[in-house]
Amino acid sequence: MNVAASCFLKYLWWAANYSAWYGIPKHSAPWRAAGVRAWFHGWAVLVLEAASVATLIRFRSTGLSPVLGKGARRVASLAVAISGSSLRAWTFSWIRQGSR
Repeated sequence: MNVAASCFLKYLWWAANYSAWYGIPKHSAPWRAAGVRAWFHGWAVLVLEAASVATLIRFRSTGLSPVLGKGARRVASLAVAISGSSLRAWTFSWIRQGSR
């Protein structure tokens, strides 16, 4: 989740650069590079979040059917992964702003 949070912040940074340099002829090379980096970090966030959801929470026998048990596990894992990554991204951005 730490890596996903860091990638999310990098995605936001490169997406902001991409939109700031869009349409300025002398910044066409950095604009293209920012687009590629934003794309890469955006997909990295999605892949890392999917990996953390797949491995985060395991329920013991709950008395539910196997399909409902797996569904409940995935929903709970998704909620924990998103909230954890969001909290870490907020913390990282707050620390980086405070260090300047």
